[in-house]
Amino acid sequence: MSAPRILLVDDQRSDSRSYRSRLELSGRAYTVIDVPSGEEALLELNRSSIDLVITGLRLPGISGLELLEKVRQLSPKARALVITAHPSKEARARAEELGVVAFLEKPLETSPFLEAVERALELSGEAGAPVQVLEEEKPRMAERLIQLRRELGADATYLLDDQGRIVVRAGDLTDLDLEAAVHSLMSAFSAGLKVSSLLGSLLPANFQYFDGDSHDIYLTNIGAFYALLIAYRGRQAAGQMGSVVHYGSRAANDLLAALSSMGVVEQEVLEESNEPGEENSAVVVDEQTQIAFEVDAADLEAAAEQLEHEEVDSYWEDAAQSTPRGGEGDALTFEQARKLGLLGDEFDS
Repeated sequence: MSAPRILLVDDQRSDSRSYRSRLELSGRAYTVIDVPSGEEALLELNRSSIDLVITGLRLPGISGLELLEKVRQLSPKARALVITAHPSKEARARAEELGVVAFLEKPLETSPFLEAVERALELSGEAGAPVQVLEEEKPRMAERLIQLRRELGADATYLLDDQGRIVVRAGDLTDLDLEAAVHSLMSAFSAGLKVSSLLGSLLPANFQYFDGDSHDIYLTNIGAFYALLIAYRGRQAAGQMGSVVHYGSRAANDLLAALSSMGVVEQEVLEESNEPGEENSAVVVDEQTQIAFEVDAADLEAAAEQLEHEEVDSYWEDAAQSTPRGGEGDALTFEQARKLGLLGDEFDS
């Protein structure tokens, strides 16, 4: 079964990154696409199948509700969620008429958000793939571990993957055989995830403390695939559990955000793109494609500002119908739109 395709529609990049982070590190296999406007969402819907649309109400151009009306026509099987900081009875009522699964208010809490996504997609519980840590990102993550070590006076801090391998670290415990303890630590890690799930936490979060004669260890998860380990010699940590939880949780959230920005490995893409014998590497957003996409979107926006409201609406409908499914590229360029006759005579050179 292929991963559910989720389309995020929000012109606030910080919000889009936050939603993407929660989805990609929830332990589910999602393919997440984000666009800043309803018009671009319509182009994406016409280009490929979408299982779930997550949109705000206030968007540049057409509103979130206007977008959902068109989604209902273009892709009747797609489900929808609305997230807004400005709820109203009228908007809520209209959203319900359009079959929206959930109407969520900001500030958005993680568990209700992920629960609504799962309910909309009617998921059966299949787990996702871990985010791969890129080599160029390791120094930045190591700096965060160094900062945490200094804040807590710890002897060492480690970022481990779900197999117990050290990804990055700050400091070292040469007198502790960490490899011998890893199997038991990862069993505790897995048990913690199960407890979080039983308690209803869709984005798992737990802190575990191991008190020893020679060493004290704290372990907390970062999403479903990574763990933060904080180690002390002797009983140095016995009296500062509150500080460890406070600063450790902040560091875990920072590392979670850093991991989510790297993208989730999509195995099908990797199998198609890698030659035999090549190692799989993480799939990341192509920055040049993103820049071109933003430039093209800016061209289209400048053109749209010169059209009347009715012409803008008609323009985007024509653009969506003229964009072939499965086509390459993320947007029409201004020149392409002009050649297709979508901009009107006043834009002809």
